[in-house]
Amino acid sequence: MAEPKNSFVQRLFAEHGGPLLHYLGRRTLSGDEAADIAQDAWLRMSRLEHPERLRNARAFLYQTASNLAVDRARRADVERRFTEAQKAADPAAGHTPSPERTASADEDLDRVRAAIDELPLKCRQAFIMHRGRDMTYPEIANELHVSTSMVEKHIIHALKHLRRRLQG
Repeated sequence: MAEPKNSFVQRLFAEHGGPLLHYLGRRTLSGDEAADIAQDAWLRMSRLEHPERLRNARAFLYQTASNLAVDRARRADVERRFTEAQKAADPAAGHTPSPERTASADEDLDRVRAAIDELPLKCRQAFIMHRGRDMTYPEIANELHVSTSMVEKHIIHALKHLRRRLQG
């Protein structure tokens, strides 16, 4: 009579749990990572319908753990390259700005707000709807009860005004 699935997996774990951790420990940087990978391998083994029917359950277990370790290393490499690419694109990313930089940004923001406040009401509304709320010209026209062409004129006027006020 065949051994029940749970008993088989438990026996396999008792025999190979320690050696599997040792094997994974040599392939990974940390014991915690090795333990996580081993746990995932055991979980996959226990999800098999009939693990006791495997020709070489130990080899299957080690190959599964090895594949999981490779997958984890690849994922970590992709994440590392993505982070490096982000830092290269924006060197300030991940750094806390200096108090001077924060103060300067606050001043710039105050200047932008003041310049926007100087715009005529409909022009200001159109600009905020377009740039602040990502609304399309037709959506803005409908909301403000003006033509799409008028919205375009408002946006152009706002941009010219902001460029003049913020360049100086």
